[in-house]
Amino acid sequence: MKKLVEIIKANKPVNFGSYAAEMSFYIIWAIVPIMLIIANVIVMLPVSQEAIISAMETALPDEVETLLIPILKTYMRQTDLNAIWLGMLIALWPASNVFNTLQRVLNDIYQAQPRNGYLARGFAYLFTLATVVALSIMTFLMVLGEKMVTFINDIFHVQLVILDWIVQQSWIFAIVGLFVLLVGIYHFIPNLSWKIRDSVFGATFSTVGFAVISRLFSVYIDYAARNATSNTTIGVFISLMIWLYFNCMVIIIGAYINLIWYQYRNSGEVEKE
Repeated sequence: MKKLVEIIKANKPVNFGSYAAEMSFYIIWAIVPIMLIIANVIVMLPVSQEAIISAMETALPDEVETLLIPILKTYMRQTDLNAIWLGMLIALWPASNVFNTLQRVLNDIYQAQPRNGYLARGFAYLFTLATVVALSIMTFLMVLGEKMVTFINDIFHVQLVILDWIVQQSWIFAIVGLFVLLVGIYHFIPNLSWKIRDSVFGATFSTVGFAVISRLFSVYIDYAARNATSNTTIGVFISLMIWLYFNCMVIIIGAYINLIWYQYRNSGEVEKE
């Protein structure tokens, strides 16, 4: 414990609130292209669009869902299937600003050497594209798994009770997918040559943190910010900002946990590329 305290004191102070506010700003700035990308992905997937929208409505707090879901549905109706890939690739550029900002923040926390400007921007774009592709594949596999269970039951008349229960628990896949995404963010975005295991502690904290925020956000709005987030457009926007701020704070704290754990395990030495 003494060694851990010494390591924390040896590191420069991290302004978690400032980093979280900066990331929240860039997410808000990129919210339109992000929603456009999500709409294009939903339209492309061979999955019930209503089922995906319903899952998103369940996952998002009511105050945030009332703002984002109508925008998403509008983009889905306006999506041109003939130019869907071109539109998505163009929208990825401004949306990648979020990962570009996160890259700069994580490099600062990890005390890593920043990448070259053009290289950093290109890396952020490719990481955004890879994230979209990975989430699309995960969504497709979730639906495919459900259809495969139904197919086996109908053809072979075999009741795969356990497998069917696992497939029905979509929240399990969502948590696992979120955890894998966070490990990827903490491992690949900073300009470091750490091992993947060095990102597990922070990713675990952030996964749990997102779940806790999802549960407690409505309580916070009801008791601490009811007047500021009344049923108006500005109020809903304030709710979105608060929700993003808390989640960005969790990501930043998770990164700091990874740094402290790495230094604790390696006697305080941070390996840079």
